Amino acid sequence: MEWAAAVSFLIGVACALRMPVLVFTITVLIVMIAYAIASYSIGSTLLQSVAWSVAFAVVLEAGYLFGHGILYCLYSRRTAGGRRRVWQKIQSKYSAD
Repeated sequence: MEWAAAVSFLIGVACALRMPVLVFTITVLIVMIAYAIASYSIGSTLLQSVAWSVAFAVVLEAGYLFGHGILYCLYSRRTAGGRRRVWQKIQSKYSAD
């Protein structure tokens, strides 16, 4: 199950690159339902099936948030380096400013 959690996390990170939040949420819901049905049909109890499907959904969401966090850090640092504040652009006629 560790491999499945790692793969779910990486899928979440990959989805963060181009998939909107609403579409990703619907995808996670479909994955949860499909995993719960498949697990229950194999012979797991209903509680175990639901618990594992929620666990995989949490890992998918964690990967999605991690990917967005990395993108935020990359884009905010890149754009912040090129910007100057307005008060730095204004030239004053007084030497004290």
